Amino acid sequence: MARENLKEKAYRIIKRKIVNCEYSPESFLTEAELMREIGTSRTPIREALNKLEQESLIRIIPKKGVIVGAITIREINDVYQIRELVEPYIIRTWGNKLSTETLTAFKEKLVDLADSSEKESYEMDDSLHRCIISVCENKYLVELMEKSYDQNHRIRIISGRLHSRLERSTREHINILNLLIARDMEGAAQAMSAHLESAKQAAVESFFQLK
Repeated sequence: MARENLKEKAYRIIKRKIVNCEYSPESFLTEAELMREIGTSRTPIREALNKLEQESLIRIIPKKGVIVGAITIREINDVYQIRELVEPYIIRTWGNKLSTETLTAFKEKLVDLADSSEKESYEMDDSLHRCIISVCENKYLVELMEKSYDQNHRIRIISGRLHSRLERSTREHINILNLLIARDMEGAAQAMSAHLESAKQAAVESFFQLK
């Protein structure tokens, strides 16, 4: 049990730092550095790294070390391709399982977002999308989407976002919620598709602005 806890601790800490870009994309990590930083032995670190490699967050180079996964245009396109395929499908298939009370609460919070910080806006964005996929009854789709959201968070940090996109995104989210509340699942799925395409274009635009 103690060993499992050490593995989970190492996994949680390393993953958090990768997802929040405290370990920059394409940066090089060594087991020795991670052992010192986390305060644990080599075995839990290796077990955590193996799990993170399965999630495509790192690449392990035998006898050398670990490279944090890159953020590229290909990565952005791949993440949004998955999201555009799966999220509308989840709405069409299981959207009716979302309670009106939950949807209305999200809408009220979004309406009040005008004076919120970027961080709060991003957290609300993430919470809403995770709430929608939470009703999915296919555990493999849920796992796929959770991996995609982790990568999406890294993309957001690296590429940045335009303030005008945040405002537009809020309007798009409110529209999706209105359709879900009205139980128009096909309309909500189409609105989600349009929202994700718009978000992808904004991420690509912001990424190139950094080049």
